[in-house]
Amino acid sequence: MATLRTRGPRNARRVYVRYEYVRDGVRQQLERKLDGIANPSSYEAKQELARIEREVQAGRDPFPPPAPVKAVGALLEQFRDGLTNRSAVDDRCRINLHLLPRWKDHQLDAVALPDVMDWIDDLAGGELSVQTQRHLVNLLSRFFSWCILRGLATINPVKMIPNGAKPAPRAVSDGPWLEDDSLVPKLMTTLGGDLGTMFYLCNRAGVRLGEVCGLRMGDLEWLKDGTIRVGHSYDGPLKEDRRGVGKVKWVPAPDDIEEHLGMHLKIRKLQGAKADDLVFVAPVRENGRPRVSSWLGYKREYVDDQWREAAKACGVALTWYEATRHTFVTRALKAGVTLDEVSAAVGHSMPSVTKRHYDHYVRKEFSPALRRGLG
Repeated sequence: MATLRTRGPRNARRVYVRYEYVRDGVRQQLERKLDGIANPSSYEAKQELARIEREVQAGRDPFPPPAPVKAVGALLEQFRDGLTNRSAVDDRCRINLHLLPRWKDHQLDAVALPDVMDWIDDLAGGELSVQTQRHLVNLLSRFFSWCILRGLATINPVKMIPNGAKPAPRAVSDGPWLEDDSLVPKLMTTLGGDLGTMFYLCNRAGVRLGEVCGLRMGDLEWLKDGTIRVGHSYDGPLKEDRRGVGKVKWVPAPDDIEEHLGMHLKIRKLQGAKADDLVFVAPVRENGRPRVSSWLGYKREYVDDQWREAAKACGVALTWYEATRHTFVTRALKAGVTLDEVSAAVGHSMPSVTKRHYDHYVRKEFSPALRRGLG
């Protein structure tokens, strides 16, 4: 049975509740001040008294200690380590590089809409592309949704942002590319080792960075036929494999691939590599840090670091994507390769996707039969 009592002078009266509660097997008589209630006969006081009696009868503490507030940093790391989506490797890199430095010291319940908008404004004033900014905003939204599903948060401040205030999507249709082929061997030599060979494959076969990192030995069994099978992006499915059903695609193998990759494949076979083993295995330590995950291949953040140094040394002001996949498509279209063949080589769902981004490179020459007039 709970009872209400008042204490203090008339002009500063305080209401206390006295109740009995079993704690650690011992029945104790406890007393607690009711904040915000000054009249024991008020409706609010009666409601609170009824709540306390219900909790006591149910064997629960009517005033449980507040749950410890966790920092966003610890939760972000837990969210990062549990990612299993097809872009999990890229998402982990984005969390490490961009989300953790900004949010790790914040308290989850304290993150509000103005904080997120300030962060978006900072992203817009930086050097990141609009596409990368959108990836980061969506990743933060997924994190808050993950917290809500686990009872750690009640709102997702990112979803409160109007669409017009988010980074706007922009199709990259005229990006710079590596026009001078003589720079390719120079960049390969500067990168050295596996990274030089990986750059060669991305530049000459048009594969993405994640796809070359995820190549398996069995994917190269068709080199004599002039093709390479691609079935993984890092340790997950392809970007085009939205349902994770094991979709594969085929890309052209350069005619001099044996010269650049043959010795590496022989060494991997001597090391005992089987069909399901990676073609390119990262060193145990990258940038002086020991490997902490089960992924044996190269990570995007490590490749990006090495690429920035090599590109600067060679005087190339391009990103890895611009110097590899983007260059492959642009070079092929300028050389007169048909749109549908280029689209199939890079794994686009249809030629119209390729045309939307590279329309200014598509050949615009027509035969005399098509240009025939009235005579």
